Amino acid sequence: MVARDRDEEHRQASWLELFFDLSFVVAVAQVAVQLEHYLAEGDVARGVTVYLMVFGAIWWAWVSFTWFANAFDTDDVPYRLLMMVMIAGSLGLAAGVPQLAHLDFRIGVISYVVMRLAYVAQWGRVFRGGDPAWRPVAAKMIILTTTLQAGWVLFLLVPLDWRIPIFVPLFIIDVAIPISAGWDARMGGHRGHIVERYGLFTIIVLGESIAAATIAVGGAIEAQAGSYQLLVLAGGGLIVVFSLWWIYFDFTTGGAPAGSRSSQYIWGYGHYWLFAAIAAVGAGLALSVEWLIDHDQLALPEQGVAMVVGAAVATILLVLMFIESVAERGYARRDVLMKLVGALWAIGAALLAPILTVPGSVLLIGLMLAAIVAYGVVLEHRLHVEAKVEQMSSGHK
Repeated sequence: MVARDRDEEHRQASWLELFFDLSFVVAVAQVAVQLEHYLAEGDVARGVTVYLMVFGAIWWAWVSFTWFANAFDTDDVPYRLLMMVMIAGSLGLAAGVPQLAHLDFRIGVISYVVMRLAYVAQWGRVFRGGDPAWRPVAAKMIILTTTLQAGWVLFLLVPLDWRIPIFVPLFIIDVAIPISAGWDARMGGHRGHIVERYGLFTIIVLGESIAAATIAVGGAIEAQAGSYQLLVLAGGGLIVVFSLWWIYFDFTTGGAPAGSRSSQYIWGYGHYWLFAAIAAVGAGLALSVEWLIDHDQLALPEQGVAMVVGAAVATILLVLMFIESVAERGYARRDVLMKLVGALWAIGAALLAPILTVPGSVLLIGLMLAAIVAYGVVLEHRLHVEAKVEQMSSGHK
């Protein structure tokens, strides 16, 4: 298995990669539902902790193989079969999410180990017949990843009260393996392809948010909740999701860093918080619909319900700002200020929920995001006009 040409033209996601991504939709949807349930019961700290843990496992299984495929996608029969084993493991992980939410890790760990061992087998092919430059990295990836799977199996024996404290360092070790193994994207991999893969996963998570909100709105209609407030909430939620799509795909620098290893890891790992926050938007919208149906059944107050969407949106804006300014170094000062003001606005709108109501807060957050989009569109148009004028001036000279 040799590395693919990093300068390959028209490198696009394969049908198998798209199938692989699709298998993670189920897992993302499950973990978002569990977050919603915890928040509805008022158990915010535990809910957020478990959510970040389980989403982290899902994200890491996806991201580690995505970077591998970016460098070594041979698409032969053994590669396809091992990838299908990983897909089966992802479905098992999705099936075990409800148990994971209650710290029962048996199904989740077994499924995860199956995925990771298939991943190790792929690295074994690189070690046996790959490029000599990749052999040291492949050897370390095989040894470290295999050893850690034994640690995850032993983790099942940990008493319930110790599972969260033990899970965190184990997970940190897991995500640090590529760094320890000396993985450097400059050795191989296609920048355009990895950007597309991350963009596709962003679309998947955004789609899950829309699906969660749609199902919740359908339930509200059946429950004959207030039609005016439901319309405001649904409209505001759509504006939020549409604006987030626009901001991510049109108003970011849009490229994986080609510089230092630290920039690579900040860009690649920083998206974890972005993906988790986008999925949390869906959970927040669904929770907002629950509040609309019967807020007396929720343990969270109005501010708490609105804060789920507000905090998630603020996190998205701040993470985008951090990734681009630190990893890509492509940020102008006005963009930093715009993201900071947007994050503060999202939090402020959530705090005003007792006055605006939850649907009003969501709509206000959506209008703020729409204003960012409008600002970006006008700015891009102005820059385009200035560039054409400068080009015409240069031509006359």
